[in-house]
Amino acid sequence: ILPDPLKYAGQRIKDRMKTSSNMRMTLKQLLPLLLLLALSAPSTAAERGLEKVRIAVSSKSLGFLDTWAAKERGFYRKHGIEAEIIAMRPPLTIGALQSGDIDYAFGASTISRGSISGAPVRLVTLALRTSFHTLVARPEIKSIADLKGKTIAVTIGAADDFVARHLIRRGGLDPREVNFVNMGGSDTRFAAMHSGSIHATALSLPFFVVAKRQGFTLLGSASDVIDMATVGIGTSTRKIQQEREQVKKMVRAQLDTLHWIKSQKAEVVPFLQKVFGLDEGVAVESHAIYSRLLIEDARPLPEAIKTVLEQQGKPDLPLDRVVDATVVQEVLRERK
Repeated sequence: ILPDPLKYAGQRIKDRMKTSSNMRMTLKQLLPLLLLLALSAPSTAAERGLEKVRIAVSSKSLGFLDTWAAKERGFYRKHGIEAEIIAMRPPLTIGALQSGDIDYAFGASTISRGSISGAPVRLVTLALRTSFHTLVARPEIKSIADLKGKTIAVTIGAADDFVARHLIRRGGLDPREVNFVNMGGSDTRFAAMHSGSIHATALSLPFFVVAKRQGFTLLGSASDVIDMATVGIGTSTRKIQQEREQVKKMVRAQLDTLHWIKSQKAEVVPFLQKVFGLDEGVAVESHAIYSRLLIEDARPLPEAIKTVLEQQGKPDLPLDRVVDATVVQEVLRERK
């Protein structure tokens, strides 16, 4: 039996109208999504132009504040860099730079020691004029002289070791009259001093600020007596020669970050609280100390480099064996 042609035709028209209505509803539902995709397309395209780099630091600490802030506050992205920050033990850094496993390292003393030993690496900028390290002792110890025969914890060969010995000599005591023991970072050494297993140690920021508030004795600070290269951008000579524009982007991002740290206290203090878990009082004091030591134009200071050369027993080595300041000089000329 054949269907009624009129009934069949009417049903076809109804079906088409229903399909058309469904399509209009689907387009209505899709329109916001299509609009969102259209608006986000330029951002996605811009991100495709970011250069990926891997940056090594020894820890997530205030010493590397400029590195963490540049990433978290968007200064790297502003200058076309997508940064991955990797915590790496200093002894591994130079080999990783040479192999290309990392692109940059921010431990200026590590870079300096590598270049002094002949590795093809150079320090490009310097963020701080000296080390934060401060010699801190238990409350019953009131002077450098009181440290005679006492136990001091340091990381042998590191910046805290150098600062501790330097301050002890300046205080009129021979370092050989003190018992030095090898121990890990500031957090570990602070805990050991708390427990009474050691009498003193050189602590970095913010640990010596916390120690002072808890009644421990501050016997002297590197910032009072010496300039010393500790934090700055280091990279391979190959990178400087063959990818100079990328190195300049890194320098521009660092300059913007240092300016932000120096000039935007109201933003930086909450950042320190959030990222490093500090209470407000410690964050405020830490910001003041960091800002005082900050080198806003990031030029490597000759005196700070010479201290590291002396520390390594190479006081007569030419500075350009350790530093290539031409990149930051070029960037600063372009920014005028």
